[in-house]
Amino acid sequence: MSSILNTYSIHFKGLKVGKHTFRFEINNKFFEAFEEGEIKQGELNVDVTLNRQNQMLDLAISIEGVVEVMCDRCLENFDLPISYKGSLYVKFGGIKSEEDDEIIILTNDDSEINLAQYIYESVCLSLPIQRYHGMKGIKTKCNKEMIKKLKSLSANESKKEESVDIDPRWNKLKDIELN
Repeated sequence: MSSILNTYSIHFKGLKVGKHTFRFEINNKFFEAFEEGEIKQGELNVDVTLNRQNQMLDLAISIEGVVEVMCDRCLENFDLPISYKGSLYVKFGGIKSEEDDEIIILTNDDSEINLAQYIYESVCLSLPIQRYHGMKGIKTKCNKEMIKKLKSLSANESKKEESVDIDPRWNKLKDIELN
């Protein structure tokens, strides 16, 4: 694991039972550590409220900020606001595993939990399916030259479709009535 990602760990072994708060700042170096990801830049704040219990940790995680994404229409990058709230439960047992998206099991010998992967996945899942300039809360507009180019190409494409001659045998098939 990249050393930058180690800064998103919480050492819980010495914490008393009760609530504790942590704050992490996410920047471009965080996203660079995830080479395969589509997000390369962003500025986010992560607030974690950890409720330590004897045999369990309950983490309430809130992520706010912006990430740079590509517009689906004009292919230019723009800043998209991100907001995420979620919970993560950490239980202590014999074998380290992940039961589902919200439950992690650690061994009794573990003393910290690294949240980097959880934070990254939460940011990615917060992205809308369609991303474009002019979305709710986005004040920037699409690149006019690119939109003009797309419109001209789509107009040319529809003209090509109209000019295609249809084989007269297909037209005869349209006249057949099915009983």
